[in-house]
Amino acid sequence: MAGKPPFKPLSHKDLPLLANSYSTVLILFSPAQKTTLTPSFPFIARRSIHHRIESRDTCVNRRIQMKQTHAFLKLLCSILMLSGMTGTISAAGGQIRGTITDKLDKEPLVGANIFLEGTGLGSSTDMDGVYIIKNIPAGDYQLHVLFIGYKEIAMPVTLKEEQIVNLNLELEPEALETEAIVVSVQAEGQMAAINQQLSSQSIVNVVSAKQIRALPDANAAESLRRLPGVSITREGGEGNKVVIRGMAPKYNAITIDGIRMASSNKDNRSADLSMISSSMLEGIEISKSITADKDADMLGGSVNFKIKEARGGKTGAFSYGLTLQNGYTPLANYNNFYNYKIIPSMEGRFFDDRFGVFMQANIEKRNLTSNEFSAGYSALFNSTSERKEYKTDALYLHNIPRDRQRYNGALVLDYRLPNGKINFSNFLSSSITESQDRNETLLIRTGPQAANQHLYSLDYSKSSLNLIHNVLRVEQHWGDLLSTFKVSHSYSETKSPDDWSVVFFQSPANLNQFEEKANLDPAVISQAVYKDPDATRLNTVQTRDNFSSDRLYMFAADFEYPVHYFSFISATLKAGLKFKQQKNSYRSEVYGTNATFTSPSARAGAQMVADYFGWTGDPSTIPLSLFLDKHYDYKTPFDGDFSMSNPMDADKAAELIRFIRENADVFTEQSPEAYSRNNYLSTTHNYQGGETTEAAYIMAIINIGDKWEIIPGIRYQSLTTKYTGARGQQTTFSYNFYNHTDTTVTRKHPFWLPSINLKYKPVDWFDLRLAYSQTLAYPDFNTIIPRIDAYGSPLIEWNNTDLVPTESENYDINFSFSENTVGLLTAGAFLKRIKNVIYPWSFYVRGSDAQPYYLPDKKPNPRWRYNIRTYVNNPFLIDNWGIELDWQTHFWYLPAPLNGLVLNVNYTHSFSRARYPFQTPAADGYTAIDSAYTDRLIYQPEDIFNMTLGYDYKDFSLRLSMLYTNDVFSHATQNEQERANTAPYQRWDLSFTQGLPWFGLQLFGNLNNINNSLDKSVLQLYPDIPTRIEEYGLTAELGLRWHL
Repeated sequence: MAGKPPFKPLSHKDLPLLANSYSTVLILFSPAQKTTLTPSFPFIARRSIHHRIESRDTCVNRRIQMKQTHAFLKLLCSILMLSGMTGTISAAGGQIRGTITDKLDKEPLVGANIFLEGTGLGSSTDMDGVYIIKNIPAGDYQLHVLFIGYKEIAMPVTLKEEQIVNLNLELEPEALETEAIVVSVQAEGQMAAINQQLSSQSIVNVVSAKQIRALPDANAAESLRRLPGVSITREGGEGNKVVIRGMAPKYNAITIDGIRMASSNKDNRSADLSMISSSMLEGIEISKSITADKDADMLGGSVNFKIKEARGGKTGAFSYGLTLQNGYTPLANYNNFYNYKIIPSMEGRFFDDRFGVFMQANIEKRNLTSNEFSAGYSALFNSTSERKEYKTDALYLHNIPRDRQRYNGALVLDYRLPNGKINFSNFLSSSITESQDRNETLLIRTGPQAANQHLYSLDYSKSSLNLIHNVLRVEQHWGDLLSTFKVSHSYSETKSPDDWSVVFFQSPANLNQFEEKANLDPAVISQAVYKDPDATRLNTVQTRDNFSSDRLYMFAADFEYPVHYFSFISATLKAGLKFKQQKNSYRSEVYGTNATFTSPSARAGAQMVADYFGWTGDPSTIPLSLFLDKHYDYKTPFDGDFSMSNPMDADKAAELIRFIRENADVFTEQSPEAYSRNNYLSTTHNYQGGETTEAAYIMAIINIGDKWEIIPGIRYQSLTTKYTGARGQQTTFSYNFYNHTDTTVTRKHPFWLPSINLKYKPVDWFDLRLAYSQTLAYPDFNTIIPRIDAYGSPLIEWNNTDLVPTESENYDINFSFSENTVGLLTAGAFLKRIKNVIYPWSFYVRGSDAQPYYLPDKKPNPRWRYNIRTYVNNPFLIDNWGIELDWQTHFWYLPAPLNGLVLNVNYTHSFSRARYPFQTPAADGYTAIDSAYTDRLIYQPEDIFNMTLGYDYKDFSLRLSMLYTNDVFSHATQNEQERANTAPYQRWDLSFTQGLPWFGLQLFGNLNNINNSLDKSVLQLYPDIPTRIEEYGLTAELGLRWHL
């Protein structure tokens, strides 16, 4: 650097500055800084809903947060000053760069650790096996290359000033001296995952590209479920969303190539992972602690799916691949083998490997038929028993033939610049799910009029889910400065333009005998209900057209600059900014029956239907027997505990809907009560709006010798929301005319979010990691839409536009033991201190006190006592903590044939304690009583155990996996006898591949849910009583893969 440096060189006089910064960090994390809120309940409604009054404790917390923020800024400023002091040293440094590959197959080794002994200088290899160590002062060094499962390299290296040394190295796998060097495909994938995990800067779990290629899963969600602390939710047996450390899917960030996916849910921010085919992935990483350069709006963890780049094939030519697969589903009511998957792909590199092209398509059809049971229970208060008893209100039985046709595609273009890289990745997915839900509802009593009824319904749906995700990434080295620019677009839409329902009912149904009965076995109710199709009458019809969309635009810029202090301290300073614009909306069009076809007001419409279908009897008694499908077989759902009867003919029901739609004008004119537009349902939940996210961060990656790595950072992240929703008054005329106004509300949520990650590696085989961060979860869309629905009764649904984001302070500790014979053994613990969790809240106010929640231009009835239903931030602090144990190893050191064994086993035990406030009416009927109950967080599991045992012999690979989860909290309510959790769930899966001696072919197969396990929830106090059951049975796939 020419001229005088801007700061004097570092001397011993500057050491107190470092000590002061270090003590600041210690003070920052001191538990003594915590303040616990202990609010009084009458204050909850005022504070959580209006935000008019700010408590003293809240002010204290904010002051503490500001002090923490200032402490972090002080620390980072110290680092920046030190970097300026040493600017002249950085300018004279040399470089060592190159690639690390496998000596046998020449494949790049991802996550290899390269460092110079006794210094803070080092690097790890990227997805191409490339590494670079910058700013190395001239001198003699000992260079080490470590990769678990391979022999270490240690070699001397000499550098002159500003010299660049290209050093490409090959590592040799470990093997017994008496055995040939053979690395099995599963062991190779496991070693790649282990080394990526060890080289990461935060606490992560990895599914490597080689693991995915060895034995691919059905989709990305299935690839995640074997990792510690992870469970997934399913639809029809197909995994679709991920739960991390007991935090619901909406609390986890899902990214593709580091960019957030658009949400596929109209109500919240969760994303559907079933759209992502594992065959097009380069790898998957779950981050359980974060650094300041990552989005902070997640509580459980962040999942990143890396789309493949072109790596294979001859230079200047394409290589090709093709996968053909057929599947079996036992519950399907037609051809059980009508499942298939076709995956063509091609990739190649051109212009001396500078330009790469990867293309893949995925054409898939799956039958996801399932049987589902659910029940409604409520507390029995008039019991004389000392035990808390329940009564059964209703049973719901479903048989759902469900077919899903999916088309996925990926196109990735990349160009390697002399000092950088351009990557343009594109992913799209389009799926159509068609289902016929034949269901029965057994109503004992759920309201004054809804009692002693047996309802038969057929709900038809044909919905499409479409996703487009585009990311342009440009990396460029400007000397020592690395800049990365990202521009992205993500769009998701869900369309259901042709959904409809037909409902018949029978009453009486022999169910009044069960009213107010304590602790009934629901199977008894199913056996006692009347099932007479001739006495079951046409009740209602409904048609629906729903559409939701979510579109995200994002720009981000990141800058990295390496510096070093002395010969044993090096650092990389990193800063960046991000801007994201989001637009989302939901609309619904609903037509249907306002009264019922049995009522006099709909008689003209009922007569039209009776005439069309040739019913000559009373038009108000059109029987189910006219619409039966005598050939449809329910088989034996739920092992015969709950039987279903009188299946409706889907073609005849569709014909009824078609007739009504074609004559909609006639119905509207002559019999609007039978079929017309439901103006209330077509308006009240509609919304449109958007969000803007602005973020900036600064952080440092500090290496002290080859033993310490410290990553402090701070992030500013601000969300501005602007949504428009409907506010209206329900009346007896709302079906035909819903009196409402559209209202727009804007809110802003700025936050400063510090984080620090520390890694200490005293010896090659052990490291300790500590992490602290502050993260967020933004409110669900459906909680902050400015919607008010004032009923014609003392009930108001009032969305709380003043909700604030949920905040979490996250503490992690992780011990890793790694060695070539041990593999990787990790033990970790986590604690999340969560505040402002959003939950449903119901409370009571009298007369004019309801005005703040009422329509602005109307007055509440002064004689009524109103029930306000809304959402609020929980005023109580929630602790969520747990332990995670994980062992990954392969037994290469055992004699053949045992050296082909590969083992992955992990266990997670988690705890949480959440206080849920609630309010009940007092005996006088006017005042309310505030109280609270304590239980776990929703989706919180108690135990998760995963074991995968693999075996490789030559071209044959076998993997047997077992998943066990226990006691996931599934339903929270103030009455203990109504709370529910899942029953123990144990599932076995088997996968295999066999190389064939012709044309590079490979045979593969999967048996899923071999033991036919059920997804089941039960009452907490009565674990033999089910609240929900989903049965999807065993599924199987068999296919061929070809690669040239």
